[in-house]
Amino acid sequence: MSRLLAAAAVALSAFAAGASEDTQPAPFFTTPLEVVHRMLALAGTRAQDLVVDLGSGDGRIVIAAAEKFGARGLGIELDRALVAKSRENARQAGVADRVTFVQGDVLTADLSSATVVTVYLLPGLINRLQQRFLNELQPGTRIVSHAFAMTGWRADRSELLRISKPHPGQGDESRLFLWIVPADARGVWQAPGSRLRIHQNFQDVEVEGRLAGRDLAGARATLTGRTLAVEAGSLRFHGRVQGNIIAGELTSAETRQPLMLTR
Repeated sequence: MSRLLAAAAVALSAFAAGASEDTQPAPFFTTPLEVVHRMLALAGTRAQDLVVDLGSGDGRIVIAAAEKFGARGLGIELDRALVAKSRENARQAGVADRVTFVQGDVLTADLSSATVVTVYLLPGLINRLQQRFLNELQPGTRIVSHAFAMTGWRADRSELLRISKPHPGQGDESRLFLWIVPADARGVWQAPGSRLRIHQNFQDVEVEGRLAGRDLAGARATLTGRTLAVEAGSLRFHGRVQGNIIAGELTSAETRQPLMLTR
């Protein structure tokens, strides 16, 4: 087991012995394998990722992450029998050294080590997890949900996948949603000759002010994980949000210069 995976498993040990008292088992439906593979592809899953599946069922998403994408995987499941089944499925797939499964409550799990989170949960559970995703996951972490969206948080991408063959509990199509956890960029950022105010709602941002003495009237801005991009006419700024610093490069038709803003 890798250090990253071992650390995540240790972090979950506090709740692995049982679920919270108010947690009720949700109906169990497996995800079609073609949907599993598309979820992981939509997240841009790579070998260096730790994929954490919340409500991991028979382990198929975590196992596919290891088998098809070379990633490490961690499954969290309330049902002890499914946890045991997942471990056996991983052994048969030859990826038991790359994945682990724990019995526990997704509402109290330590998610901080995840770089990809997958969910196929009822809306009530997803909405209870939403604030924890924002507070505990690192900016840039990808979240993929099968079937259900999060209230008020616009998905960065959404896809409708046609299912090629019948599957228990599954219609003939699946909706997938991708969110990329944004950095906290709201506030006033300054540097000599620059004063940038950022208004933020999840990953949607608006900016106003000046950069290097240039007015940002009508500027367009995007925030993807830690990456902030601002465009106003011929002026472009591309920077990385790291705590109370945004470090990047400001370019125009005439100049190119580094710029560091502090909050």
